[in-house]
Amino acid sequence: MPFSKRMEELLKANRTGSKAPRLNSIYGGWYHAPNGERYFGLGRVQEVGTTHDGGVYVRSEPVSKPVSSIPGTRWAFFDPFTDEDMPKEQYPDRERQYQESEEKYPKRQTRDRYKTAEGLKVGDVAYGSYFSANRIRHFGIGRIVQPWLDAEGKFLNEYFVEPMRGGWAFWEFYALNDMRPESHPRSAYSGSAETQVRSKKKPGYWKVNTYWPTGTGGGPGLPDNEVRLGDECSGAYIRPDGQWFAGVGRVVAYGLAYDLEDEPTFQWVYVEPTGKSGGDYDFIHPVTREYMDEVPSNPVPGVAYPPSQRRLLPARWCNLPAIRRRPEIGSEYPGRYCPPNAPVTDVYLGVGKVVKTGVTKEGRIWVDVVPIPGKSGGNYDFFDPWTGLDMWQWYYPEDCL
Repeated sequence: MPFSKRMEELLKANRTGSKAPRLNSIYGGWYHAPNGERYFGLGRVQEVGTTHDGGVYVRSEPVSKPVSSIPGTRWAFFDPFTDEDMPKEQYPDRERQYQESEEKYPKRQTRDRYKTAEGLKVGDVAYGSYFSANRIRHFGIGRIVQPWLDAEGKFLNEYFVEPMRGGWAFWEFYALNDMRPESHPRSAYSGSAETQVRSKKKPGYWKVNTYWPTGTGGGPGLPDNEVRLGDECSGAYIRPDGQWFAGVGRVVAYGLAYDLEDEPTFQWVYVEPTGKSGGDYDFIHPVTREYMDEVPSNPVPGVAYPPSQRRLLPARWCNLPAIRRRPEIGSEYPGRYCPPNAPVTDVYLGVGKVVKTGVTKEGRIWVDVVPIPGKSGGNYDFFDPWTGLDMWQWYYPEDCL
């Protein structure tokens, strides 16, 4: 990162650095703007997490627009490469966005028109609800995971579904905005009606909500209900194959969720397994309540798979050259890249220089690579395996920029 006078001033004032601040506190962090760029500044903390190199990342959002968008003030966000202010039109305005969504999508408010008849099965396509790993409820057309039943087992004329690739309509249930890329499931539910039937004895109904942080009864920010990195807590675990499960693990990230307009509704938590087992340490699917080890794995980025499975992958991942052998260290080969400064939940694919390779317990070859200086374009451009979107430029090593 080039020297930034404005970042240096925040560091001297102890307003940024390597510590993990509390949510909603005022602290220096990164803001991902609507124009696809990211800026740095002093704002309200929205997300804190662990990076692949063991560091801490912080994402902050500008405070009220009239104050933060005044150029040159301590509240103005800026480009740390140039120290220039972020353009005014890039500041967030959730209330305006909600009003625009109401006007643009009036039919989304009348959800009764989307009610679906009983009798559809797992895998069928229907309107329904999807709860993302960051706890936001969404609604739209997806593949059925399970019918929505009340405590007595009565069908509620709605299904739990998962969004599908291909541009099918899906939106935030309350705010009406289009579903955000980070809320989409990375990979589809791999179970079936058969796996649901033959699964072990399912945990009680209460455990459906174990990915809600233990002890939080609403908005976060109070000392007695906010988790910290490294704590044990209930949360969502994003498995390497992209599916997520609920249970108690070690916290690797936490943040604020906005269900409607400006005020954060609740807190989300991402965790990793601790190695403990039994009770809440046994992760489950949040809807079907199948234990994680009973739900088949989807393909994992950077791991070899036969053509029959590769054909089902998202287009860009499928078109990347296949892993067919264990390559030599230092050679050029397709594989996965875990940027040191990226969240531990993020991984990318592309052709790079091999730094590690091995074989999984199932006998599949895996390959870790890093970008190659001076090579770009085509398969040398790393991308998110599930969305196909290019990797952020700031995740490339400095000698590749």
